[in-house]
Amino acid sequence: MRNLAIAAAAAIVLLAGQGGVAEADAGSAERLVGLLAERLATADTVAAIKWEAAVRDGGEPVIDDPGREAAIYDAMAQAGAERGLPGGLVRQVFQGQIEANKIAQRGLVTEWRYGLAVAGVPGGDLADVRPVIDGLNTAILAELASERMELAAADCPARVAAGVVAIAGSKRLDALHAAALVRASTPLCDG
Repeated sequence: MRNLAIAAAAAIVLLAGQGGVAEADAGSAERLVGLLAERLATADTVAAIKWEAAVRDGGEPVIDDPGREAAIYDAMAQAGAERGLPGGLVRQVFQGQIEANKIAQRGLVTEWRYGLAVAGVPGGDLADVRPVIDGLNTAILAELASERMELAAADCPARVAAGVVAIAGSKRLDALHAAALVRASTPLCDG
């Protein structure tokens, strides 16, 4: 239910154009949401790499990678346990990250397929992006551990929603990336 509150509050504020609707102080939640946005930004490069490979090979871009996803969930749950974080929370948060990235990738591929935008030239392959993603995953875990008490507090949904609005505005996210950031942020509040 708290996750739904985050999604609803952030969506209302984003749709309202941030016009005075968010009164909650994002505080430390903004740091965590900022890390989620940084991780989400990797989706553009990943999508471009997948798109370029599909065009070259005459196929469709493969967005889902269940084996890699499972490996991330397991690695993050283990690393989270070492920091005293519940495995369920860690898996939920990283499922949100992966699903948000897939939302962005699918949206970008659709834009490129129908000529609504032009894919960037990635200049690398997925092996080049994975260390960046892995580093951000580690930073997200550290921030989850640091903010554990705040994520369990009753005002967490309002603070996370305010963080989403602040980050979406400061990074000037388009509708696709703002929606993906809402998806990435919904699992943050524990309880």
